[in-house]
Amino acid sequence: MTLDPFEMTALILAATTLASWINARTLKLPVAVGLLVFGLLLSACVGLADLAMPGLGIGALFGSIEQQIDFPYLVLNILLAYLLFAGAMNVNVAALIGRGWAVGALALIGTVITTILIALAFWSSCRLLGIEMPLSWALVFGALITPTDPIAVLAMTKRTDLEPGLQAQLEGEALFNDGVAVVLFKALLAYAAGAGAGGAAGHMDLALLAEHAAIEAVGGIALGLVVAVVAVWIMGAVDDWITETLITFASATLVYAVALNLGLSGPLGVVAAGLVMGSDWSERAMAPRATAYIHSFWHVIDEGMNAVLFFLVGIKAFSLQLSPVALVLMASAAAMVLAARWITVSALGAGLMLAGKKLPLKLYNVLTWAGVRGGLSIALVLSIPDFPGRQTIFAAALGVVVFSIVVQSMTMEALALRTGYGSAKADPEPTH
Repeated sequence: MTLDPFEMTALILAATTLASWINARTLKLPVAVGLLVFGLLLSACVGLADLAMPGLGIGALFGSIEQQIDFPYLVLNILLAYLLFAGAMNVNVAALIGRGWAVGALALIGTVITTILIALAFWSSCRLLGIEMPLSWALVFGALITPTDPIAVLAMTKRTDLEPGLQAQLEGEALFNDGVAVVLFKALLAYAAGAGAGGAAGHMDLALLAEHAAIEAVGGIALGLVVAVVAVWIMGAVDDWITETLITFASATLVYAVALNLGLSGPLGVVAAGLVMGSDWSERAMAPRATAYIHSFWHVIDEGMNAVLFFLVGIKAFSLQLSPVALVLMASAAAMVLAARWITVSALGAGLMLAGKKLPLKLYNVLTWAGVRGGLSIALVLSIPDFPGRQTIFAAALGVVVFSIVVQSMTMEALALRTGYGSAKADPEPTH
C-alpha cells in the first residue's frame, strides 16, 4: 500500500488527532507523554496481533505504512524549524541574558563533554554485551542523544512556577544545544562514515570538521539575527495583525530554508530569529492586538506539531528488533546518559565555582533530571545510513527517549517543588 504525500499527511493528522482525543478522554496525560505512550501501545498491539494471526498481514500493512514515513526529513526539515522558533519566542530574554554564562557553558562546552562521556560509556557497554561498535559510531550516538528537548521543558513550566532564572536557563539550553548538537552530529557522522570507508576517507581531518562546524553554527545564528531584525522593521511599518503573523511564519521558514541551502545551521538560525522576534523590542513594533494573536498562533503550531512528533516516535518503535540484549542496552543507555549529564553539570559547576559563581548541589540534580531527550534524537538516529550497528544505536536512543519523556518529564515538577526551585501553579495551563 503506497500513499502519496497528501494522503500520508491526512493519515498522520487523523491518527494523531484520534490519539490526542483518546488521551484527553482517558489517560489525561501531558500531550507529549500521552501521544508517545499511545504510539508505543499501538505499535505493540500491532506486533502482538501479527504474531497471533500472521495470516491477516496486519504487521506487513502497518510496517509498509510506517516505512513510508520519512521521519528524519519530517523532523529535521520541517517540524524542527517551527518547534524551535515557537519555543524561542516564549523565552524570557532578560532572564536568559542573566543566566547567559550558564546557558552558554551547558549548550557549548557541556554538549561536547556529554557527547564524549556518553560515547565512551556506550562503547564500553557494547563491548561488555558482545556487540561490535566502533568508537567513531559511538561518538555519533553520543552526539545524537545529547540534545535536551525544549518541548518537554516547556510542558513542565505550564504546570509549575519555576524560578525565572532557572526556567530561562533550562529553556535556553534546550533550544541552543539542539542546534549545537545537530552541527556536532553532522561532523561526527561524516567522520564515522569516512572512517568506515577506510583508505583516504578514513583519515579525515578533525580540525577541518571542527572549523566547518563552527562556520555552520555562527553563520546560522548570523542569518537568523539579520532576517529577524529586518522582519521586525517591516512589522513596524504596518498595523495589521494578520500580516504580522504571516511575517513571523515566513521568517522562520525563510531562515531555515536558506540555512539548509547554504550549509548553515537552520536550528540555531531559527532560535536566534525567535529570540529577537519574541523580545520586548519586537513587541513594541507590533500592532496592539498582534502580540496576543501571534503568540496564540505559535502556541497552536507548537502543540500540534509536538503531538505529531511524539506520536510518530511511538510508531517508529515498530521497526525496532527487540531482544534481551537490546532491552538491557536500552535500560543501561538511560542510566549512562543521566550519569554523563550529572558529571558534565558538576564539572561545569566546579569551573564556575573557581570563577566565583557558586552553585548549590541541589541545582546540579535539577539540571541533570531536566535533561530530557525527545524526537530530535530519534530523527537523527533514523538519518544514519545503514551499517551493522544501526539497530543497536536505534534501540539505545529509543530507550533513552522513552525513559526521558515518560519518567523524567513526569517527575520533574515534583523535583522542582521539593528542591525549592518551583511552586505549584494555582491555575495551571491544561496539557491535555
